[in-house]
Amino acid sequence: MPPIILTLLQALFLLLLYVFVARAVRVILRDVRTAAPPARAGRPARSPLAARGSAPVVPRPDRRRRGRSGATPAPGELVVHLAGGRPRVLRLDGDDITFGRTSSATVVLDDPYVSDRHARISHDGRQWVVSDLGSTNGTFLNQVKVTAPTPIAPGDQLGVGRTVVEVRR
Repeated sequence: MPPIILTLLQALFLLLLYVFVARAVRVILRDVRTAAPPARAGRPARSPLAARGSAPVVPRPDRRRRGRSGATPAPGELVVHLAGGRPRVLRLDGDDITFGRTSSATVVLDDPYVSDRHARISHDGRQWVVSDLGSTNGTFLNQVKVTAPTPIAPGDQLGVGRTVVEVRR
C-alpha cells in the first residue's frame, strides 16, 4: 500500500477517535449539569426508586393530621404495592415484618434490586420503626435513605427495591 493511503487512514482513525471522545465528554457534561442539586434542609433527596420510575406512585395523605390527643396516630397496617402485581395488606399486630428475596422473609420480593434480607419493620416498645438490614441498594422512607432504625407513621412510604410500601392507620 502506498504511504499516502496509510497516512490518510491514520488521520481518519484519529479524527474518528477525537469525535468519539468529544461526544462522550459532551454526554457526561450534560448529565452532570442536569443532575439534581444536593438535597437542602426540608427537601428529601430523590431516591433511585424514584429515578427508575418503575414503582407505582401512591398518593400520600397529609401527615399533619393528629388524633384527639394531639399525637400522631400509630400505624395499623401496611399496604405493599408490588411492581406489576396486586397490593397486599399486612396488619401491624406485634410481629416483625421482614422484606427480602429469601423464603424466610414475611414479604418475599422477586426483585433484582432487593437483597436476601433487605429491611425489617418492628416495634421497639414505644413505636413502629423501619430498619435496613444491610441491603445493597438501601431502604427508603419518604425517598430518604434509612441509615438507622427510623420511626414510621401513617402516610409514610417505604421504598424496597421496586416495591412501594404504604403505611396506614
